[in-house]
Amino acid sequence: MKKDCVLITGASSGFGLLLAITFAEKGWNVVATMRDTAKATLLVEEARKRNVAEQIIVKKLDVTNATELKMLKEQLHSDGINVQILINNAGYCQGGPTEGVAMEKWKHQFDTNVLGAIAVTKAFLPDMRKRRQGRIIMLSSISGRFGFPALGPYSASKFALEGFSESLRFEMLPFGVYVSLVEPGPYRTSIWEKGLEEAQFSDDEDYKVITQTLVAQATHSATSSNDPISVVKKIVAISKVKRPKLRYPIGKSTKLMIILKALLPMRMIEYVVLRKLNGKTQEYGSNERAGHNSKK
Repeated sequence: MKKDCVLITGASSGFGLLLAITFAEKGWNVVATMRDTAKATLLVEEARKRNVAEQIIVKKLDVTNATELKMLKEQLHSDGINVQILINNAGYCQGGPTEGVAMEKWKHQFDTNVLGAIAVTKAFLPDMRKRRQGRIIMLSSISGRFGFPALGPYSASKFALEGFSESLRFEMLPFGVYVSLVEPGPYRTSIWEKGLEEAQFSDDEDYKVITQTLVAQATHSATSSNDPISVVKKIVAISKVKRPKLRYPIGKSTKLMIILKALLPMRMIEYVVLRKLNGKTQEYGSNERAGHNSKK
């Protein structure tokens, strides 16, 4: 008899690690994948502390590596393991003003955050469809609903992931396979520290304020934002719902931002964002009037 499992990508830290531990505690068999299995130490130690080590299998998987993905699928099939719940968590945040981010960085952002999630999904989708059951949960972000300045590559990748997931959900509903997006705001995970390491900043004085704001917000998110366990608990809850929804924004600020973006005119949103960036609202108004007058 085949064993059902939860497969989690990017499980060496952050949401992925917590998800692996929590699902194991709930009695699930967990396949925890990561690019570098040498980084599994923290996960293994925590699993032993919680007495769930036997329920977690660590597997190597770089979501951008087609060979590794093919090998993983074959190994699980050979071991009699069905992927009942797939959690596409692997990803990172590439920041920096558009002018300053090299094209290879843009490509790598999409390779990991978008094409990687698509590749992993395609690998296990046929079995779910044939069984007429399965859950696919995408770790998106508020950045998939709101394009923040100096986060163009990350926001673009998450917007793309949202579009793919919505399309896939319509495709899979007739077959009993549910696709859901989880959209958290900032939480205390290593994505922000890694994001600062990856960030490419422009030396142009025009981008000084934007750069300072990005660094300050990333530093604050890495140290002072909400506990990620609340997101993990929500994902576990979603996995139990008979007919889960497509989108799950998480956090009061996230829900508020989505509502305000839907209700407020873009001009007002632009005003608020620029004011938050540098307080030069009067200058913004002057530029707007100058642009308006030039059209006459």
